Amino acid sequence: MQEKSFHPKRKLYRDVIYCLCQTDDAEKQVFRLLEMQLARLQPSSRIYNFFIDGAGHARKPELARQVYEMMTRSGLLPDLNSDILMLQSYLKSDKIADALNFFHEAYKRRDRRKLWQTMIVDLCKVNKPEHALQIFENMNANKLPSLESYEELVKLYCDHRQYYKVVELINDMTQIGRPISSFIGNVLLLNSLRTRKLYDAWACLSHEQNLTPVSWKLGQLVGVFSGCIEVNQDMEDVEKQIQQSFPLDTYTYNLLLRRLSMKEMDYACQYLDRLHQKGYEPNRWTYDIIVHGFAKRGQIVEARKWMEEMFSKGFDLTEYTKKVI
Repeated sequence: MQEKSFHPKRKLYRDVIYCLCQTDDAEKQVFRLLEMQLARLQPSSRIYNFFIDGAGHARKPELARQVYEMMTRSGLLPDLNSDILMLQSYLKSDKIADALNFFHEAYKRRDRRKLWQTMIVDLCKVNKPEHALQIFENMNANKLPSLESYEELVKLYCDHRQYYKVVELINDMTQIGRPISSFIGNVLLLNSLRTRKLYDAWACLSHEQNLTPVSWKLGQLVGVFSGCIEVNQDMEDVEKQIQQSFPLDTYTYNLLLRRLSMKEMDYACQYLDRLHQKGYEPNRWTYDIIVHGFAKRGQIVEARKWMEEMFSKGFDLTEYTKKVI
């Protein structure tokens, strides 16, 4: 392929290296391919990075590190991307201690914000909240954490039901003027539909700390969605409150619809009609919410009517809703 001037992309390298890593002599095969690539192409950190990435995705962090060290011995200086890929190789294989050691080595060479962000985000993705928060707090003392770092931490702490940590993070980011993203807002509203404990944490901390105006408004929304604060069924007012805190997207509208469907299906259908008039296009989850709401109330005829429309659009029911049909 390369003889015909084909330039393979990272994904192809990743797939080939993954296959080689499944063989009995994986290390030998990978280094043979690397030597072939270095002989064919001008040696560069880009080639080595492809192999570090491939070994990392194959859950072979030791092999990735050997490639990294080989690059250094060849006289090429690993770039920021090399360090990030090496970090991710360790974290994907749950080698947390190795990742932390490598991170401390790497940021002494280049104290870059992206390096810190990678460490925080990927620790969250491998479900290590304590380590992620420690890195986050160290970063917060020296430089501004990225929005993605806040997003992943908020989601992870919600997943772990550590709601006091969630409120503290929201207050922290709004104190320094960071906007609440749709992602964070939706995570908070979704968890509010599941439990009242998030609002309880918000209410408790509002007496212990000075919450920012944005954090206080979000707490009110959490109270509404969790049923702790009673409101009428007019969602326009709730929409306006949300708009003051974060931008609404399709996921937000589905959460509003789900909130209404938990109370009264007539209100939910009326709200969906109004969204139609505003140009909102229902997706799989929109239909699933309506079908689930009717089925849960025993209104099977209505549920099947919506199912037919749903299927005609090419959507299928979620496993959760299939259980109540």
